Amino acid sequence: MTLLARRFPKLSLVPHVPLAQTTPVQRLALSGAKGEAWVKRDDLTSTRYGGNKVRKLEFLLGDARHRERDLLVASGAFGSHHVLATTLFGRQWGFDVHAVLVPQPWNDHVEENLRVGLGAGMVPHAVRSWAAVPPTQTALVATLRLEGRRPYRVAYGGSSATGALGYVEAGLELAAQIENGEIPEPDRIFVALGSGGTAVGLAIGLAAIGITAKVVAVRVTPALVCNRATVAALVASTMKKLRDAEPAFPAVGHAALAQIEIDSSRFGDGYGTANEDAVEASAVASDFGLTLDPTYTARAFSSFLAHARGADARRTLFWHTLSAASLSERADAGPEVPVALREMAFAQSF
Repeated sequence: MTLLARRFPKLSLVPHVPLAQTTPVQRLALSGAKGEAWVKRDDLTSTRYGGNKVRKLEFLLGDARHRERDLLVASGAFGSHHVLATTLFGRQWGFDVHAVLVPQPWNDHVEENLRVGLGAGMVPHAVRSWAAVPPTQTALVATLRLEGRRPYRVAYGGSSATGALGYVEAGLELAAQIENGEIPEPDRIFVALGSGGTAVGLAIGLAAIGITAKVVAVRVTPALVCNRATVAALVASTMKKLRDAEPAFPAVGHAALAQIEIDSSRFGDGYGTANEDAVEASAVASDFGLTLDPTYTARAFSSFLAHARGADARRTLFWHTLSAASLSERADAGPEVPVALREMAFAQSF
């Protein structure tokens, strides 16, 4: 049973599949820190493939099964963690997976994710721009229905009201760890801002328990993809879903939105581009056994570092959202990236 269902019994009726395990909190002996520095190890949500997408997929796959769908249609960049997680866990639960993919600057991390996804059975549909994703998904869903399939369209990054429930649950998990004395209540929590579902769900879960920590969402995708308006809309739709299912769930939408701060200072030259602060952050994180990726978590960790070393830092928490599971063997066993996809990616890299 989920923590949501334990606290709010009617939420037990919300479809769900068990994927994620409780993740530990860890104090970091961070050089130069002015207060306490902590990490929430959501890189360990699953030994199959960890990270934040696992929590969202618990509710997304549950919803897809409840609706008796047989195929998932996802979207993301070529090296998308969301697309990879959707493929791995979707296939595990009996779904076929198609993905609309957008080129991004090419590196080993992107290639590894893409090869593992292809090897697990993901069917790619490449487009040249983010603007082409929605119409391509719509056309793909229509075509699949004509073929007799029952597709389930998964929101970008898993960040729908349904997917965000995974991080409402995560907020309750952190609250339980605070109550158990595993970690003091933080005053700021740093997390990568890609599609918004992690920050939104987390803020709602914390607000529902009365924890007032600021959720600092560090931008890693363009403002066109996620911004204050899209965050506010996701807070509203997630709150509606919760309160429609369980009227006793606290009306904390305004409080949750007020707790979210968007930090755009680490975005640099754009999505997936080289970033010196991210390189430094990765080196620091490695001293604590944490592996970061250059696109998402390294940028969020660099913002976390700057705050933790600042004069007003007290208790700062980094929410680690990259999977710690090794993919190298699965990537080596996977197919080579098709030439057409590789050429599109390299065209985007220069």
